[in-house]
Amino acid sequence: MNTNHKLYVLISFDMESDIGSWSNEHKGVIEGTAPILQVLAHHQVPATFLYTGNATLAGPESLAMVEAAGHEIGCHTLQHESVGTPLFEAPGIPPVLPEEVFNRLKRATEMIEAKAGRRPVSFRAPRGWGGNEMIQALDQLGYLVDSSYMAYFHGEYLLPYHPSAHDWRKPGDLRILEIPLFADLTVPGELPDHRDRDGWPKLRTHGGRHLADMVRRNAEQLWAAGKPMMVCLYLHPWEFVPMPTVLDTDEARIELKPWLIQNCGQRALDELDIFITEMRRLDASFHTLRDFRDVWVHNYEKPAPRV
Repeated sequence: MNTNHKLYVLISFDMESDIGSWSNEHKGVIEGTAPILQVLAHHQVPATFLYTGNATLAGPESLAMVEAAGHEIGCHTLQHESVGTPLFEAPGIPPVLPEEVFNRLKRATEMIEAKAGRRPVSFRAPRGWGGNEMIQALDQLGYLVDSSYMAYFHGEYLLPYHPSAHDWRKPGDLRILEIPLFADLTVPGELPDHRDRDGWPKLRTHGGRHLADMVRRNAEQLWAAGKPMMVCLYLHPWEFVPMPTVLDTDEARIELKPWLIQNCGQRALDELDIFITEMRRLDASFHTLRDFRDVWVHNYEKPAPRV
């Protein structure tokens, strides 16, 4: 492999309630953390685990295991609330008011710092629903990385940039670094919102080798342009334990679409193992979000001119 062809892989886990917005349980956080850590340890791969405040209360042992294993602990809001502009329809979860964003993120940051013993510096918005109030608040709170940019939807960037305070989806001059989430931008996408080209949940639904092929196609395109390839994956602990197909609540019975919980459990663990192996064959290096910021700034950003 050409030594100029750099491939950086960033694996991250959104430590949240089960099945995203559809359950208040935290079976994934409680039962899924240990087997995930075993796969990562087998390959000696670092990762970032982004916790909601609620998840730190529901699964303190999970937080302790991640910390003991030396992985990065980041923030995923207080209660998995939406802090930006919706990208798709999700009934019952309207975004919080713009004036609420700063205090909610501040509270979540302080909560995770109190539980983890270290202030988080990496963040991801639930569902990747980012916004200008969010990015401004994160920058003010001292965050170094946001990884909320959904490349499948916005379609412009696969590589990091410093966002604008006035439009977080565009380059600007904030200190925080935006790390886009991987999508296959070599294809147009068949769905109206292009969600079918997202990197998630391809690991479960299509397999580790299929996801690796997606990475390879995009890498070849960037390498041909003389650029490095960066892959930031977002996964969830509930994907690595069996999930129900139907949720019964006091007021409703929710039947989940098959793709949302397809192959959750051991199959997902096996595919994660396969994907990491495939990335090793491409001579990839693995990083946490926090550590990759240093790699990017030192190697790919021009130094500021001296005054």
